[in-house]
Amino acid sequence: MPKYQYSAVRDDGERVYGQIEGRDQSAVIGRLGEQGLHPIDVTAFESTVGAGRILGMGGGVASFKEISIFTRELAWLLQAGMSLNDALGILGKEGFSPAFSTLIGAMRTEIRKGRSFHEALAGTGLFSNHYVSMIEAGEASGTLAAVLERTVSARDREQKIRSRLVSALIYPAVLVTLATGAVIFIMISIVPSIKDMISGSGAPVPSQAQFVIDLSDWIIANGAAAAIWASVAALLLVLLLGTDRLRRMSMALAMRLPILGSLLRKSAVVQFCRVLGTLLASGVKLPDSLKLMRPSVDNGQISATLDRMEIALRQGEDFLAPLDQSKFFPSLLARMLRVGNETGNLTPSLLQVTEILEEEFDRSVERAITLLGPVIILVLSIVIAFIISSLMSAIISINDLAL
Repeated sequence: MPKYQYSAVRDDGERVYGQIEGRDQSAVIGRLGEQGLHPIDVTAFESTVGAGRILGMGGGVASFKEISIFTRELAWLLQAGMSLNDALGILGKEGFSPAFSTLIGAMRTEIRKGRSFHEALAGTGLFSNHYVSMIEAGEASGTLAAVLERTVSARDREQKIRSRLVSALIYPAVLVTLATGAVIFIMISIVPSIKDMISGSGAPVPSQAQFVIDLSDWIIANGAAAAIWASVAALLLVLLLGTDRLRRMSMALAMRLPILGSLLRKSAVVQFCRVLGTLLASGVKLPDSLKLMRPSVDNGQISATLDRMEIALRQGEDFLAPLDQSKFFPSLLARMLRVGNETGNLTPSLLQVTEILEEEFDRSVERAITLLGPVIILVLSIVIAFIISSLMSAIISINDLAL
């Protein structure tokens, strides 16, 4: 569905900005009304700041890392006493990608026309809703540089979690690839020669050896076509994962896997805590923080918990009860947040429990890497042992026939 850029007013008079998907402009206005927002301006995404055209040139304008570098350097320049206009002018000449440098220049132009920084950011469609809201809170409180520093710190930690998760997957993936290559080599190079020897002897072929031989014949006859179809299927899967529904379904399936599922769950919980803590620390109110987090959540259970927390807040009930009732979140999270909420230290408690959960995630990654290697090697050994023992049984039957 097409994207639309909107500005709207809440019931309390607060102005908000963002992007939303909808069938057409009237459908978008209806959705905003359901969220308790009163639209002021709703325009097609491509018409904002010229950024839509930049994005339409193909590919992403900036990587996650590049946005983090932009945020950090902007915080440094503002802390040094430079104005926002001059800081953006300098960053637009830095070594970012051409598209991102053009986008920075477009934001600077919009600011010089009188728009606020968070409005210019929202108009690009490149920055997440919670990123824009933290910047808005920083502008309102006059602490933009500090908020930017806090934001980039959160992004660095999120990148660290992603890197740790990728590292945990690379080693097993390499082992699986090597193991698969070794088995295929045996099937196409060694088994056929043994098959010829067995066939020439006239001896009966044991069922296990016949299974290995038939599998070898199938790989030789259909291996190339199977590899091509597997590549096409993988490419289609990558393309389809761009849709929110399929991405959530694939994530739900992945979380059911042993070891990997546990890592993905812990990673999702840490990211949830980190983003919520950063929003609250930046001055964004709790109800607004929960709403802003929803578009960036791929996990259905976390999304459902966010919905229940929002409802509880609106009804004046215990908003931490959904965390208690959810089996997805660790009990430690709800307990610490409850204590923090009762003592008026919700944000510090949330940031503290995030640190604890992040350390636990790091230990889980180390255990997973330590465990997965031997498991994959053991499985490979069993497969190769089965192939060898099956072929040896056929060779022994030939010797028995000769005797």
